[in-house]
Amino acid sequence: MELDQFKELWQQDLPGKGHDLEILKSLLDKKSSSPVAKMKRNLNIELWVILLSYGSMILFYFIAFDGRMSEISWFMLFIGGLFILYYLRKLKLLREMECLACQVKSNLEKQIQSLEKYIRFYLIAGTALVPFSVLFFWWLFRMKLRHIPDQSIFYTNPLNPWWKAALAWVLLTAGLTFLLFHLNRWYVRKLYGRHVDKLKSVLREMEGED
Repeated sequence: MELDQFKELWQQDLPGKGHDLEILKSLLDKKSSSPVAKMKRNLNIELWVILLSYGSMILFYFIAFDGRMSEISWFMLFIGGLFILYYLRKLKLLREMECLACQVKSNLEKQIQSLEKYIRFYLIAGTALVPFSVLFFWWLFRMKLRHIPDQSIFYTNPLNPWWKAALAWVLLTAGLTFLLFHLNRWYVRKLYGRHVDKLKSVLREMEGED
């Protein structure tokens, strides 16, 4: 039973135990079933999606419209850069969780806690991106689109006082933030949360048998 083998290693000093290290590797580094390996694959898939989608849009807005909308490219480049920093830190943590020379009991719980912090940050940052993006595009439209149709509810005009325009932006931001929060929570849960829960359940089972 994998849990029994893992529990035995949990209670041992790992360095120097070649056979036990191989067992631990089969538990933590098995590509088909390891929660850590699955999270690494999901993280790498996210990276490629960001590189391809953001990269193509960044290039497009640098070239299109004679460069008049290059601010969008710089905005997306900034967001993409933040994701790459997040990716590198999280990948480093996941690799450390597969370190075969580490003390399992002393390190794994702390690493899972750190991983949960990364996941919470990802959820919060992804949700906060909505009002940040709305504010950016509000500024961009104000700067680039000087001739706004009178019927637009998002800008002041003779038929739309400033408070109505402000209310329209607030409602738009609140609605998008609410929707994206729930979508992002489901997305993060599917890619990472359930795998972290699996690791935590294994630890609880082992501790319950001590």
